[in-house]
Amino acid sequence: MTIKNRIELNQGCFLNPANKKIVLNLASKDILNLITQELKTRYSPETQKQALEESSQLLPNFVFQELLKRQEELANVNPDTLILVNCNITEIEVDELEFNLSVEAYFVIGDTTGQNHFRANRIVLWSNIWGDDEQLLLDLEDELGEKFWTNYQIQLLFDEENQQTIELEVSQTDDYAAKLEFSPSLQKFLPSIVPFTVNEF
Repeated sequence: MTIKNRIELNQGCFLNPANKKIVLNLASKDILNLITQELKTRYSPETQKQALEESSQLLPNFVFQELLKRQEELANVNPDTLILVNCNITEIEVDELEFNLSVEAYFVIGDTTGQNHFRANRIVLWSNIWGDDEQLLLDLEDELGEKFWTNYQIQLLFDEENQQTIELEVSQTDDYAAKLEFSPSLQKFLPSIVPFTVNEF
């Protein structure tokens, strides 16, 4: 069946009728830049103070105490010293409307005393596929009916220079301490997150 109307997806997305895929173009460079800027904003003194004030009202006491302890460890950090050292996409959720990339970002940030801190954040990047015009989605559904929803698949395409890349947004970040272990068998360093721990009394 031929689509009568031209269907414009969100910037960076296009329909490939040949292999029945909606292709999403993602640039690694843009992802790294977005995460770096988000982390620098998150570790600014103003953001840290605001987050702590909000957390004190919402979180259980032991979690808040852990956050307070971690903020004290990171007192007087300089966001401009932040260097992103590793980034892993841990989960991809895609449907016909939008997609989410769950990312573990590992970085080093220095404080005013010259000490470096190795940290990690779990960040969710997301974007819709259809842009802001819902009518385009309805037009396509009218043309293809159930065939579209059952036959089309989503394909993530990284670093495709021939297409415009999609714009990503950050929906949440979670802060963690991190550790770096060396794996002799792989001959590489493997970063991992140190989760919250509850002290037993």
